[in-house]
Amino acid sequence: MTDDTRVEHHRSIPYQIKDYELQPGFAAKPLDGGRGINVTGICPGCGGRTTTNWHYGIGSGYKSFRRKKTPPPEPAAGRTVCCDCGHGHSDRPADEPFLGCGAHWRVKMS
Repeated sequence: MTDDTRVEHHRSIPYQIKDYELQPGFAAKPLDGGRGINVTGICPGCGGRTTTNWHYGIGSGYKSFRRKKTPPPEPAAGRTVCCDCGHGHSDRPADEPFLGCGAHWRVKMS
């Protein structure tokens, strides 16, 4: 679990796509009454605090298909998280959807 009282030690590094191995220390919390997951931790690339949300189900919120909105099974290797620290890293492509340093890694949800 992460400690939300820690001081962030963000490093202003240039954007670079880099794959890191499985990272410990990320907190996974349920969202939307169990219809999603929030994963928070520290990016191994730039040291910024990053948060990723996954939502389960069709997402409309209206009566439609009557399905249980249960989480999909946990992949054996964990889930991929991309840096979304919110800091403007130099050399970041304009079409990059994540506002981060380009790092990505895997985390376990349990």
